[in-house]
Amino acid sequence: LAEAPGTRETPQQRYQRLQHEVQELLRQVEQAQSTVKEAAAEEELTPMALARQVEGLKQQLLCSHLEQLLGPTATIDLADPDGALAKRLLQQLEVAKCSKAAPGKGPGKAPGTKPPGDAVTLELYWRPEQEQFAQAAKVRRGWGALGLTPREGGVTPACDLTPSPPDRGAREKRLAQLEATVRCEPDSQ
Repeated sequence: LAEAPGTRETPQQRYQRLQHEVQELLRQVEQAQSTVKEAAAEEELTPMALARQVEGLKQQLLCSHLEQLLGPTATIDLADPDGALAKRLLQQLEVAKCSKAAPGKGPGKAPGTKPPGDAVTLELYWRPEQEQFAQAAKVRRGWGALGLTPREGGVTPACDLTPSPPDRGAREKRLAQLEATVRCEPDSQ
């Protein structure tokens, strides 16, 4: 649309020129958006961002105590650590199912003795802090549903958010009952 420098642009020509410029601008914006989407898809991470991610993953691995739970010889599938525990339990159950207990051997054992090779040991992992956080979240949701906060207008929660020692005793008693039902001894922890 190059014209001589001395000629005036008619309104029709101006409209067409502006329309053409807007179309080019839209193409450039779409191209920039697609470039940004491609860059996000490639996830070009800086070394600092990678270091933060590695540190976070290390913390998660340390918190899960997988090596302690599974043993140093166990292979750990980092994509599914809980699945590794389930696989180990299933393997132990399969071994127990395939091998029958010898006749004459009773389930009763003296405390502190190691179970025989054909016995299955049931391990229970409990994280009290997670239960405490879940209980506190329920209480907060209840207060939020009422539109109150525990400190608003002198209102205080009706219950303590930390588990009391009798709660722990009840859990330990229930665990002992379950162990008696399964006929296994409590592990000394």
